[in-house]
Amino acid sequence: MTITKSDIEHLCGLSKLNLDDDEVPIYLQQMTDILEMIEQLQSADTNEIIPMAHPLDMHQRLREDIVTETNHRDIYQKNSSHVEEGFYKVPKVIE
Repeated sequence: MTITKSDIEHLCGLSKLNLDDDEVPIYLQQMTDILEMIEQLQSADTNEIIPMAHPLDMHQRLREDIVTETNHRDIYQKNSSHVEEGFYKVPKVIE
């Protein structure tokens, strides 16, 4: 895939970036290099490779799911006059 000066200018317009005229060739070369590297990666044979989520075969150490706090909702809601059936009442946002 080739990228042109107009492609760079279009991308700058979409991303609201202002590039000087002397910066455009620099970014053009960098984008071309990136696309060439991606083409090289895509040409690699990966048919025998098993997809993985992480390069190391590790498992997360998870703690037990134990309730450590008690429910203090009633105490907290005593501070508000806008409570109904255990919920805070707020102004309607969407009509």
